[in-house]
Amino acid sequence: MVVSGEQRPGPVTPRAELARVALAAAVGADGVVAGHAGPSGQYVTGYDGATLAGVVAAAQGAGRFSVDLFLTVELVPLRELGERLPAVVERAVAAAGLGERLGNVSVSFLDVEHPLGWAS
Repeated sequence: MVVSGEQRPGPVTPRAELARVALAAAVGADGVVAGHAGPSGQYVTGYDGATLAGVVAAAQGAGRFSVDLFLTVELVPLRELGERLPAVVERAVAAAGLGERLGNVSVSFLDVEHPLGWAS
């Protein structure tokens, strides 16, 4: 989930905490392997001096943030997983007390891990 610790530590913003909770919930779901930073490392969010790979949280207005997840997944039915993950994220965010901050949630699958380790 964390790419590097190269950023300077600072106070954790609601945006960064929302990104962390959303990514942790997604990665904890059946069928999800990890966050994916993208081909150029562009799908990341800074969090307390570290970089969270596979999540971008952006201001959406009215104090809310959209959350875009970019994931590596197992060889599972992708449509079903994509439909299930936003609700998983919403429940985790609400449990963390950040439900009023969550806007739209989108899910993208950037890589699929084959059970035999074959390249996708």
